[in-house]
Amino acid sequence: MKCLVKQSSYCASLLFVLFTGFFIAPVKAERVTDLYSASWPVENQSTDVRQKAMQNAFAEVLVRVSGSKDVVNNSQIREVLPNAQDYMRQYSYKRLSAAEQMVYERPLLLVATFDSLAVKKILQDASLPVWSENRPSGTFWIAVEENGNRRVATDANDSVTIALNRAASRRGLPIMLPMMDLEDKSQVTVGDIWGRFVGPINRASERYNADYVVVGQLSQSAGQWFGRWSMDLGGTVENLSSSASSKQDVIADLVDQVANKLAARLAVVLSGEVLAVEIYVNNIYELEAYAGARNYLANLGMTESVKVLQVKDDAVLFEVRVLTSPQNLIDAINIGNNLRRIPNDEGVNGRYSFSWQG
Repeated sequence: MKCLVKQSSYCASLLFVLFTGFFIAPVKAERVTDLYSASWPVENQSTDVRQKAMQNAFAEVLVRVSGSKDVVNNSQIREVLPNAQDYMRQYSYKRLSAAEQMVYERPLLLVATFDSLAVKKILQDASLPVWSENRPSGTFWIAVEENGNRRVATDANDSVTIALNRAASRRGLPIMLPMMDLEDKSQVTVGDIWGRFVGPINRASERYNADYVVVGQLSQSAGQWFGRWSMDLGGTVENLSSSASSKQDVIADLVDQVANKLAARLAVVLSGEVLAVEIYVNNIYELEAYAGARNYLANLGMTESVKVLQVKDDAVLFEVRVLTSPQNLIDAINIGNNLRRIPNDEGVNGRYSFSWQG
């Protein structure tokens, strides 16, 4: 490794970090710590009810880790689902509040945790994608029209908020809802959210430090619920829509659509072949920036290892060894806000250039 930084004290400190791995810095994407745990609503704690709920919870984990709802239709997955208890590490029950029971329609939740290595092996043996624990976070601005009034979903006891959190948990998405305090209200109105005006919403979302933003509306007409959301992912806005007899089902379907779009770019079929990709990152002026960039690359899920090849002035050249194609790695990097692709970079000779934005 070459260090050509002129500031000797900075260089010495950075070299210490490189060789000790001592410094850890946060990144915007979040690590989903309960990715291999799932819950399922139940009427009681009987054995028959528990076994069925356990199978449903196992299917939910497989969907969450693969990033695809279609995974349960795979023949190899269908064979292992009845044996959910063989992969279960522990389970417990949670009693639901009155507000939660309105959403779950049951008094209890069975919470089960499954073996992570076994789940990954099941998916890899079936040649299905795996989506890592490190996932982009999103801010959800949802306006609800009900009984002639419009409100923004923020209250923890609001049925829309509960349904949003439940749907996001099912798919392993870390999400945030706006506080709608004085700072938010000075920039965004309920009308802005209802109209899906992405500009002011994105400006207001900066304080939440999210990787993507969802803004939308929920309304009811003639016994049907309708949802129209817009998802801004790296400057690309996609419109989503759904309808169902309940707002919970509409929310679940729209969150599924969000998860599917993220997983399409981040969940990959891991191969046995390891490829080395050079990632050049500039705007590295501090140890915190170096550690943030290195940890971000290391936690992408498809990454086997990250090594520093060179440090020069305000830039670091990393060698990232991945279990997938270089394009899958670049797509994964592009989905977050931490690293921005340098304009006109064409990835010549397997080297791709980014600027650190942490």
